[in-house]
Amino acid sequence: MKPTGSSLNPLKAKIAAGQPLLGIWSILPSPALAELLGFAGFDFQILDMEHGTYQLGSAADSIRAAEGAGCSPLVRVPGRDPFTIQPLLDAGAHGVVIPQVRSAMDAREIVANMLFAPEGARGYNPFTRVSRYCPPAILPEGRLDNSFPFISLIIETENAFRELDEILSISRIDGIYLGVYDMSIALGCGGDVRHPRIQQFVEKAINETRLFKKSVGLMVRSDHEIRLALEAGADFLVFGVDSLLFHSAAADVVRAFRDLAGAQRGTH
Repeated sequence: MKPTGSSLNPLKAKIAAGQPLLGIWSILPSPALAELLGFAGFDFQILDMEHGTYQLGSAADSIRAAEGAGCSPLVRVPGRDPFTIQPLLDAGAHGVVIPQVRSAMDAREIVANMLFAPEGARGYNPFTRVSRYCPPAILPEGRLDNSFPFISLIIETENAFRELDEILSISRIDGIYLGVYDMSIALGCGGDVRHPRIQQFVEKAINETRLFKKSVGLMVRSDHEIRLALEAGADFLVFGVDSLLFHSAAADVVRAFRDLAGAQRGTH
């Protein structure tokens, strides 16, 4: 059965309008937190099933919460298993972020798992949340359409980098995310993401991706890094991780309290 109807993905609409996007990695499975981050104004959040503790149920809950707060929910899946990807898209995820892509062949398989026939092999069920539990023929603005999912691959292996042009030539791929931490290990830089070899990787990957008119993502952790990433041509910026954001904010409060309390004791 051929899917009918489409609804433009909010992330794709923003990118098409030339708007750079800001998001955050989420490893803490909490619908309330997903909603909070949405209300804070992030364009997207990536629910992490690879390094975070999200399961299908908690991811589905946070997908609803983020979307309700006007924030696009993406999911980093723990691999390219279609039986992981499919229920997340059925739950309404605006797209997936795929780690450990090793080749253009991997990339083509990933795309096929996200698309309906004849372009791919994704199972079709119109009675899920993504189409508001009713067939798109009844609800024309449903999102059961190959044009909807935002497909992003993480480039973090040497061979994927070597085959980057071939990967970027796959039309349905919307963008790549540069996995500088894993790449720093792969290139023998021992986790040093500021090593010259990693900086060369980032610069070359951004330049190649922009030639294909696709989105390119980076992690940033400060205003300075945001400025540098935007100047370099990245347009899909991820401001760290929710756990780090809240830990840093809490630690700043505690540090200020200890300093003030210590100064107060010193006056007596």
